[in-house]
Amino acid sequence: MRTATAEAMEQTWEESFAAQITDQSYNTAPVEALVRTASYYLRSRYTPAQMRHLSFLEMGCGAGPNLVWLAEKGIEVSGIDISPTALGLCEQNLRRPRLRDRVGKLIQGSVTEVPFPDGSFDGIFESCVFQHLSRADRASAFGEVRRLLKPGGLFAGYMLDRGHTVFRQKKGAQLPDDPGSLMLQDRRSGYYLTNIGLSHFFSREEYFDLLKGFSVIDPCLTTYYLPKEDAERRGYGEYQQSMWIVYGVK
Repeated sequence: MRTATAEAMEQTWEESFAAQITDQSYNTAPVEALVRTASYYLRSRYTPAQMRHLSFLEMGCGAGPNLVWLAEKGIEVSGIDISPTALGLCEQNLRRPRLRDRVGKLIQGSVTEVPFPDGSFDGIFESCVFQHLSRADRASAFGEVRRLLKPGGLFAGYMLDRGHTVFRQKKGAQLPDDPGSLMLQDRRSGYYLTNIGLSHFFSREEYFDLLKGFSVIDPCLTTYYLPKEDAERRGYGEYQQSMWIVYGVK
């Protein structure tokens, strides 16, 4: 039975993807941080021929550009997303003759309960998804990562850091029962971070608890500024993105 939280989350992301489709702003290219991280991992362990025996999952796959990149390397890909609209875009992007035999399952659902058996995947991607979950749901999502990965499997994530401009300016409004979390609703756009609602800005230390038992846990920090005109569009004089690229090996 679906919870009210899951229904509200689906509505949030359905509205966001509707706005992204209207503005043609949804991601059509893979996330560079994930591509770079996975490339380091893959080339040190597998030949191109061996990659055809690998299976990767993206938790919160959106329109699927990360899955397309993996499938083009010969890896079998599956995805889960709470938004039916996002999954429709993902299916379209993977509907290419040379990729069709590389597509496993695309499932509409929550990253807190992923309907695959234990140890199903050699790798799991996540990009800007877990940061929008409640404290309990974040723990569940990371628990699914631990459950679903095979020993030696890769987790590559991309998540908000507390050095981000939004957090630095609004940290006085952190949720009292969930430090690092803000409720953001400025109504400037259906897809800007500041209109998504709950957003969690991670500390480095959190990952060592959330990925407990992994042989490698290496959160790498990256920061960059948006162009001034885009910062102003979002209501800021300057806007620094500060993100964790999380590299974990089970």
